[in-house]
Amino acid sequence: MTDTAMQQIADELAIRRVLDEYCLRLEINAFEEWLDLFTDDAVYVVLRRTLKGRAEISAMLSQAPHGVHLPGAARITIDGDSAEVIQSYLFIANSNDSWNSGWYDRTLVRTDDGWMISRTVVKMARDGDLSPNEKANALAFPLIFER
Repeated sequence: MTDTAMQQIADELAIRRVLDEYCLRLEINAFEEWLDLFTDDAVYVVLRRTLKGRAEISAMLSQAPHGVHLPGAARITIDGDSAEVIQSYLFIANSNDSWNSGWYDRTLVRTDDGWMISRTVVKMARDGDLSPNEKANALAFPLIFER
């Protein structure tokens, strides 16, 4: 196996570790440890709001409901020191019967401290409290991720 192929495998493994830690740190670690996965100038887009930098991300997401984050399949495209990732997810809140599912559209960058998240766009598969059958019908395929 070539050095380039070995580096590609090592990079993908490191990126997958960040993706796993994203969910686990929200559930079992201190919130600040979750923030450590992001670059200082990270952008996080959720619920039609664009949060810029760790302070804005922290101010909004530290107030988000607690629950279980189940990461799904991830497509990782690495280009040098940057990687584009699309990953499905399911979130089940522990305070009520609410849940949401969708996709994370992320950019990760290689830093001196390893791979870190520099941009996240959360694309929820549903918005509002729809019945289970309506949730499935509300999905539009194919999905389009705009950059």
